[in-house]
Amino acid sequence: MPSSTHAFETDRVLFEALQAGKASAYDWLYTNLFPSFRFWVINNSGTVADAEDSFQKGLINFILNLESGRYEHRSSTKVTTVLFDYCKKVWLTELDSARMRRHAAMPAQVDTPDSDDALLELARQETVEAVRQSLGQLREGCRQLMQWFYIDELSLREIAERLTMKETSVKSKRYECTEQLKRIYQQIARQRGL
Repeated sequence: MPSSTHAFETDRVLFEALQAGKASAYDWLYTNLFPSFRFWVINNSGTVADAEDSFQKGLINFILNLESGRYEHRSSTKVTTVLFDYCKKVWLTELDSARMRRHAAMPAQVDTPDSDDALLELARQETVEAVRQSLGQLREGCRQLMQWFYIDELSLREIAERLTMKETSVKSKRYECTEQLKRIYQQIARQRGL
């Protein structure tokens, strides 16, 4: 795993920047963690595109757990290690899904050691509802793309075929829609005090 750089002198500083939603913290994660994750995916039956998709999905899961309070900083575990594990689980699920020749439904919850804690479950439900509300505010085209990619787990290639677009165009559109969804979600989360 990569070590801290001058931008984030300690893991705690990185965690606080992520909690505050600072773009520089997410950029740092992409720059410093994605290359090692990409290497791991390629060495585990994947491609660069698979690594990008799994990293994006893992990062979204991580963000949701961070913002809901389900993930809390622990000095014994680095943020990069936790995020790598989130992304790794996404890729392993993709591999299992491909082996079974079917797409599994999106799980209702992400299992964590604290899943029995009623307060955390309530926070998770509020976060999920905020995400649903955010999805509802997206333009139809973005909402459909997000549904196909994150919930129906279609590949970028499959989506491109459905939309009669180039795969690179779909990838760019997915990024734009994800950024729009994040902005909407952050506004809703602030309004709800999440």
